[in-house]
Amino acid sequence: MKIFLFSFLIFISQYLFIMSQPKIPYPPCDICSCTGNACQLPGDPYPYEWPELVGTEIIHAKYIIEHTNLRVTGIVLNSQCVKLSDTCCNRVWLCPDEHGFVKYLPKVG
Repeated sequence: MKIFLFSFLIFISQYLFIMSQPKIPYPPCDICSCTGNACQLPGDPYPYEWPELVGTEIIHAKYIIEHTNLRVTGIVLNSQCVKLSDTCCNRVWLCPDEHGFVKYLPKVG
């Protein structure tokens, strides 16, 4: 019983510590000097551009991007399409039009 209580207290303290940490909205930038297909290495099976997603509902596009290239996170921007100036190999910026559809070519970087 004492071991259980001790384990439970450790678990609770770890949980409270984790919950007190600030949330990161997306992974830290993996800085690179390429965008789109220029980032793709020979033999790499993952896509780095998704021209077929222009005009697609933006949340559906995010899902497709993240499931076809497991190395990237789709970041949905606001209607002004303001993004960071960093070129990140692990992010795909998704710019919505006024109806919530992908406005520009989604690509890595």
